[in-house]
Amino acid sequence: MNIQFSYKNVSARDKSFLNDYIDKKVDRIKTLVKGEDYQNAFFEVRVEKFAKKEAFKVELYFSFPGKDFKSSEDDHTVIEAFDLALDKLIIQLRKYREGLKKN
Repeated sequence: MNIQFSYKNVSARDKSFLNDYIDKKVDRIKTLVKGEDYQNAFFEVRVEKFAKKEAFKVELYFSFPGKDFKSSEDDHTVIEAFDLALDKLIIQLRKYREGLKKN
């Protein structure tokens, strides 16, 4: 899986921490997307720290051949925003997988 990071107004310390944190969390996606689809998948993480308030916006884009998913979340800490956005993305992946099983 190819992972791309994009940051806006985020400190170097937060970037480094988030990169390590995301590497640990990617396994949750790997369990839902198997085999060749996972090898050809693209995962983009966009993180923005708001200039006027102490909050973060995290947008996640995940795609593999034939399907695209997107989720986003705002929160006061970057970890909470990422975790909530990842949970939304995983719900979408589970629904997609269940739909494939029914057909």
